[in-house]
Amino acid sequence: MKETILKVNNLTRLYDKNGYGVKELSFEVKSGSFHAFIGENGAGKTTTIKSIIGATFNFSGEILIKNINNKISESKSNIGYVPEKAQFPKEITVYEYLKSLALLNNLSKTEADNKISELLKKFDIEDLRNKKPSFFSSGQKKKVLLIQALIHNPELIILDEPAANLDPTARFELFNLLSSLNKEGKTILISSHILAEIDQFVDSLTLIHKGKLIYNGIKYKPLEDIYYEKIIQK
Repeated sequence: MKETILKVNNLTRLYDKNGYGVKELSFEVKSGSFHAFIGENGAGKTTTIKSIIGATFNFSGEILIKNINNKISESKSNIGYVPEKAQFPKEITVYEYLKSLALLNNLSKTEADNKISELLKKFDIEDLRNKKPSFFSSGQKKKVLLIQALIHNPELIILDEPAANLDPTARFELFNLLSSLNKEGKTILISSHILAEIDQFVDSLTLIHKGKLIYNGIKYKPLEDIYYEKIIQK
């Protein structure tokens, strides 16, 4: 049986008296899985992800990453995060940006240089090494964000709506890269409200609705069919 790499226990974060946010949300993600985190806009996906990655600790409940509480800094070494929107300092090159992040993640200068070169080659953007990412296409920016997430070699990669604003070619490249990373042993947790584009890649899912868990487990049929069965048909 696969180990659990991420466990969320009774996560609650409410924004106002109307109950927007998430309430008593519990689910787990197995190591090595390609896991979809789905729900309509406003279901609580981004709130949950921000809680998992430590962008906020203003919640009740417990989040464990490889059995380490995510409020402990040690847990961060096991997570790589790709946000929906790319924002880069205007006057910094790809290499400078990635080098600074690598050093912040406690890589030595030599380790950082080697890892950056390896990942730029892997993602086929070696020619962008000394260029400024603030002027890149959406697809190129997304590759830089993926490298940023992988620079410290985490086991769990979390992506929030990664295909937003990408053209068809960039989407194809993105999902091929994610599939390749998954085959290499990385656990992928991907949030998306466009179910058809991730369906062929994922093997398990968590479905939430209005901040509450609806389903957590294997993908036993196409995602759109599961969504219809669990949400619309109800």
